[in-house]
Amino acid sequence: MAAPSRVLFAVAITPPSSPYDKIMARYRPKVSRSSIAGNGWHTLDFGEIEKNLAAKLSDDDINEVLLHIDAANKVKRLRLTNCINITGAGLISLRGSTSIEQIDLSLVAVHHSPILDPEPPNLYDQVLPILGSIISQARCSLKHLEFPHAWRNKKPTDPRFIEILDQYTEMFENRADGCGKCNRSLNRLGLMHASGFQCRYDTCCVCTTSYCYDCRDEDGNSLLHFCETCERVYCKECAAMVECRDCDAFLCVDCVPYTNCASPNCTRVVCKGCILNECLHCNKKWCYSCRDCLECYQCDKGCCVECSKKEGVNGVYCCDGGDCYDKQLCDECRMDECQKGENNCKSCLNMIAPLLLEEYKKARDLKDEVRDLKDEIKSLKDKNKFLEGVNEMLLEKVAR
Repeated sequence: MAAPSRVLFAVAITPPSSPYDKIMARYRPKVSRSSIAGNGWHTLDFGEIEKNLAAKLSDDDINEVLLHIDAANKVKRLRLTNCINITGAGLISLRGSTSIEQIDLSLVAVHHSPILDPEPPNLYDQVLPILGSIISQARCSLKHLEFPHAWRNKKPTDPRFIEILDQYTEMFENRADGCGKCNRSLNRLGLMHASGFQCRYDTCCVCTTSYCYDCRDEDGNSLLHFCETCERVYCKECAAMVECRDCDAFLCVDCVPYTNCASPNCTRVVCKGCILNECLHCNKKWCYSCRDCLECYQCDKGCCVECSKKEGVNGVYCCDGGDCYDKQLCDECRMDECQKGENNCKSCLNMIAPLLLEEYKKARDLKDEVRDLKDEIKSLKDKNKFLEGVNEMLLEKVAR
């Protein structure tokens, strides 16, 4: 049984504190709850239980679990994986903890996308005061904080969050942790990273070991890498990484399947930022080298070759004429340019000729439909006029 499952079961069989329940507890089988929950609570990761169960946990459930195992004094690493329905109030028992070393508030497992849809409840109000009480301790052991993606995705404006970041940075400056390889004092570069506020860019999110930027492995490679897919920092011992073929970004090997090109013959590994071409009709994506999907220069809409051949689709084509050679436009934008006189390319005119013919046929059919409707309206008016005359004759007869 997974560790979180054991402690949840131990909490479930714990007699409530009301007098009546204490009396009833005498008649229940005596079970050693400490033996069920176990000892050695170095890591508490709710990702070890079923995802559906973790999603149902409330703040009260989390609080009871933390109290039952004395998490404030025993747990080193806390990961709230898949606990998407909590507000953070259940972490209240961690206030002032000096033993906790890692708190993962991302609510997702490692090697998984950090983006949650819909977004979970806002943890600001409940969590920030608790984090502040931990960071402010003189003997604080905190090494790594993983914030939710919603917090890291944009520059924070909440003054409470900014204050926590300042306290967090100041704490490390005063503590002066050493590099895991050379033991030299780490040169803090702050918390800012290109993807947002990624706390401890010099620390592995799994083992929480920190390394300075000067240390390298035997091959001269960095000891830490940031994965552009799951947006986490890993050391070489905790995650195998591969480099994007189009840029200098790195990806976890476990994250690579989420960024593969849609082309069946493509074997290149690229990060999500280099998947440039996406068809708006079939939602398939291609890397820049395959380019099976063209994007319109005017409206930026993408359409792959297969979808562009389908009837009724606003396909994107590349002009092969001399006036605008290699110009990529969708049917709508090409027709709009030609009709406005902004594009006199003969090749483009030939490409939109069938579309203009189709538009002419639609306009003609619409004109015929309007004419038929007018005739029908005239007929109804004549019929209405006739019925009005009959009604007047009947009224005169009734009056006589």
